[in-house]
Amino acid sequence: MINYQSDVLVVGGGLGGVAAAIAAARAGAKTILMERNTCLGGVATAGMCCSVFNCFFNHKRELVVKGIPLEITDMLAEAGGPGLSWRKHKGHVIYDLEQAKQRLDQLARENDIELLLESIVTDAVMVDGKLVGVKFISKGGPGKALAKAVIDATGDADVAWLAGAPVKITLKERAPASYCFRMGNVDMDRFVDYFRDNPTQYPEKMDIEWSLQEALAQYDENGTFLFPHGGGMQMDIMKRGLETGELKDSFGVYDTMAATQMHGIRNIGVMHIVTGFTKVDLDPLQISRAITDGRGMSYHAAEFMRKRMPGFENAFICGLAENLGIRSSRFIDSDFVFTQDMKIMPSRFYDAIGQGVVESHTKLHNASNAWNAQVFSNEIYQIPYRVLIPRNVDGLIMGAGRSASVSETTPFLLRVMVTTMTVGQAAGIAAAISAGEGVKLRDADVSKIQKELLRQGVDLARE
Repeated sequence: MINYQSDVLVVGGGLGGVAAAIAAARAGAKTILMERNTCLGGVATAGMCCSVFNCFFNHKRELVVKGIPLEITDMLAEAGGPGLSWRKHKGHVIYDLEQAKQRLDQLARENDIELLLESIVTDAVMVDGKLVGVKFISKGGPGKALAKAVIDATGDADVAWLAGAPVKITLKERAPASYCFRMGNVDMDRFVDYFRDNPTQYPEKMDIEWSLQEALAQYDENGTFLFPHGGGMQMDIMKRGLETGELKDSFGVYDTMAATQMHGIRNIGVMHIVTGFTKVDLDPLQISRAITDGRGMSYHAAEFMRKRMPGFENAFICGLAENLGIRSSRFIDSDFVFTQDMKIMPSRFYDAIGQGVVESHTKLHNASNAWNAQVFSNEIYQIPYRVLIPRNVDGLIMGAGRSASVSETTPFLLRVMVTTMTVGQAAGIAAAISAGEGVKLRDADVSKIQKELLRQGVDLARE
C-alpha cells in the first residue's frame, strides 16, 4: 500500500482546494493536494466553466475581495484572456482553460505543494473520532494519505460524509446541473458585429447588470465577450430555431436549450457555451446519463450554431467537459448555519474569515421570460469560521463554499468561484495553524487565523 504523510491534506483540486493548499503552504505547512481529475481547477477546467463571475467589486467599483482569490483570478485572466484589464469591467473574467491548467500546475510548484492527481478517495481514516487521513485508489493501487489536518474541498462534502459527519443533501429540484462545451474557429469579430448592427438582439441586464455598450467596451479593450446566461431565449435566431425545430428545446434529460450563455476569446477564436439544464442527485446512473446526453446536446447545439449563428460558419467543437456542472449537492450540517438574511442584511461576526459583496436579484430586462440580473450593492457580508467546521468529527474543515453549513432553503449562498476560493484560503490557514500548534480545528484561535489572512492579503470588513 502506498502511504503519504503531510501536515495538511487537501482533498479536491478545484479552485477552492487550490486556494486552500496555497494558503496552508504559505502558512508553513507541508501540504498535499489530492484530485480525482488529471488537472487542477475542477469546474473551472475539467468542468469547462471557463469564466470567473466578477463579484470582487461593490457598486462603487471598490475592490472588496482580495488575497489568493484575486491572485488566482489575475493569473487566470492572463491565461489567454483579458489580462489585468478585467478589473475595469463588470463582465465575467474569461480565460483559456487549457492555459489555465498549466498555470495552476505552476502555482502548485511555486508553493511546494505535492500533487496526487488521478487519485480517488475511497474512505476516511479515523482514530478515536478524529479524521487523520483518507484512503484512496490510483493507478499505483490502494493507498493512504495521512495528515494532522484534512481539508474537504471536494465540493460535494465527500470526505465529511465518509468520516461520518452529519450532512444535508440539496433536493435535485433546487440544483439544476449544466454541461459545457467549447467551439473553435469562431469568427469573434463577426459574431460581436452582429450585435453592433442589431443591438436589440443582445440581452442587456440579464443575469448580470450591464449593457451592450459595456459588453462591447470589454471586447474592444481585451478581446473577451460575454453573452449572458439565459440570453438565447431573447434572441430571434434562437426563437426561430425553436419554432422550426432546428433547435430542440429539450435533448435527452436536458431542457431549456435556448438558455444559452457564451464566453468568447478573440485571440484564439474559441467560444465557451453552456446551454440546457438537467436535474440530478448523486446517483451515478443519473450523472452518467447527464454527461452522455450532454455530449449529444453539444453536437446538436453546435450544428445549429454553424447553420444560423453569425461567425460560427466554420466553427467546430474543440472541447467537451469532463465533469458535469453540479451547482449544489451535499453540504455539512454544523452547529452554526449561514442564512440568506445574514448575507442580504449583513451580519458582523467575531470569527469572520472572509467577505463578499451583497447582491440582489432583480428583473431589469422587460421580456416576459427574462432572467433576473445580479445587482451588487455597497454592502459587505462576512463569512463566519464556524460554518466550515462539521459536527462530531475532529481533524476536518471544509474548503469549498458550496459544502459549508448553509440554510437548506438557500443552499447556493457560498457556491460561486470567488467565494469558494475565499473559503479555501481560510480553511488552508486554519489547517496549517491546527497542524502546527496541535489544537483541534474547532478550538483554533480565530484571531491567529485572521492575522494570517491579513498577512496573506485578505481584507476583512471592520465596523
